[in-house]
Amino acid sequence: MGEAAVNRLAITIVDGSQSRRLIQALGAKGFYTTTLDAVGGFLHDSLVTLLVGTADGRLQEFFALVRKYCPRRTRFMPMGVEMGMAPGYPMMIEAHVGGASVFVVPVEHFAQL
Repeated sequence: MGEAAVNRLAITIVDGSQSRRLIQALGAKGFYTTTLDAVGGFLHDSLVTLLVGTADGRLQEFFALVRKYCPRRTRFMPMGVEMGMAPGYPMMIEAHVGGASVFVVPVEHFAQL
């Protein structure tokens, strides 16, 4: 990727379980990523933050790959372990996991040294 081609930075936060396939797909399409591991969110699941430098004209292709490899899904979790649950089956709550949060910011200057 030429230096002049990078004018956007997509900061992309994805579920750790979905990150490997996304990173492989991005690499196959010529998107290079820097990966940062993190933990967070309501469920304290593993998250991966990807820093992806790209051209403005390739953002739609980038978003299509993120949507394909990071679908949102529903997971059922036991409610509040710390709340002293009654014996028997715990009450389950529905939680949405997966998907991605993407922040796109303009890049004033890019240099690969």
